[in-house]
Amino acid sequence: MKNIDEKILMAEEEIKQLQNKRKKLISQQKQEERKKRDRRLYEKGAVFESIFAESKNFTKDEFYQLITFPNIKEAVNQKILKIIESREESKNQNTEIQEEEMNAEE
Repeated sequence: MKNIDEKILMAEEEIKQLQNKRKKLISQQKQEERKKRDRRLYEKGAVFESIFAESKNFTKDEFYQLITFPNIKEAVNQKILKIIESREESKNQNTEIQEEEMNAEE
């Protein structure tokens, strides 16, 4: 009976260790995602400031007013959609070229 009790305790300890390892990995994944997001925001903010140098001293509210200005917002959204569409077309063309190359090799 003692042998089984020891095995149960060892299994419970192993479960705790695996749960802690899982928590640590999840935390690490979240931290990596935050770093990627922060980098993306810094880069995009820097690009914005380099284009609109006069906006460097804007408050958060002033910046928001600028970004959400209806004409600008609509124009930017249209451009974003065009860029995404262009990216998708490029991906499709690359896929087609790769498929043709693979077929030619066969």
